[in-house]
Amino acid sequence: MKKIKVGPNDIAFKEMGEGEAIVFLHGFCGSVTYWDKVAPVLSSDYHVILIDLRGHGNSKASDAPFTIDDMAKDIKEVLESLQIGQFYLFGHSLGGYITLSFVEHYPEKLKGYGLIHSTAFPDSEEAKEGRINSAKSIEKNGIQPFIDGLIPKLFSDDSLLNLKEEVESTRKVGYSTDSKAAQQTLLAMKARPDRTTVLENKSIPVLLVAGDQDKIISVDKAFSVEENHVVTKIIAESGHMSMLEKPDSLIKAIREFLHIEKN
Repeated sequence: MKKIKVGPNDIAFKEMGEGEAIVFLHGFCGSVTYWDKVAPVLSSDYHVILIDLRGHGNSKASDAPFTIDDMAKDIKEVLESLQIGQFYLFGHSLGGYITLSFVEHYPEKLKGYGLIHSTAFPDSEEAKEGRINSAKSIEKNGIQPFIDGLIPKLFSDDSLLNLKEEVESTRKVGYSTDSKAAQQTLLAMKARPDRTTVLENKSIPVLLVAGDQDKIISVDKAFSVEENHVVTKIIAESGHMSMLEKPDSLIKAIREFLHIEKN
């Protein structure tokens, strides 16, 4: 892992492979380790860059409030420091919200992008209330009880039974998330706007990936726009974590999308 300073925050990242650049952003209370089954395979053909979001993994965050747009700016700063020109950006869940902000503010930097188990829709009023309550719970009880409640929602029922190692590694990564940063990230997600119009920008190709057993982002929420420049892919027998539950299927979907864009 390498680090760069972005304002008061230390942003950690990892690189592997050579070729066209593809960047991966993990989800809430995750880290670059989410991509351990995906990145090494793709690095045989691409320059893969994995970034820990502020306050997650090996990245550090100040105590100051921040927005999804601030997190997108972190990504821009990292890639500029690496002198990366145009690239493909793939964001999982929270990473997808950051990806959409990046598309809105820095579209000239992208060859294409993907939302993996994510959505362009804003939070419902009920979901916003849930974010506030979760932030209060983390402040009062710490991060571990929150993660323990989150884990069963991330994986399909079969994965919870059969992928014990992946489930437990996800739990440990969640426990390592900075609790104050987690609270601020919850509030940032609550405040994010509707970005369905960003998805409708026909100048940038889009991949939308959904799990048919996702308990957090339904297929309908994931596939919020139907346009010719949008490729949709349902990962069978996967919950919210296809990169761990069905990595081969996710890799195939990404490779096919990249191949389409090259041709």
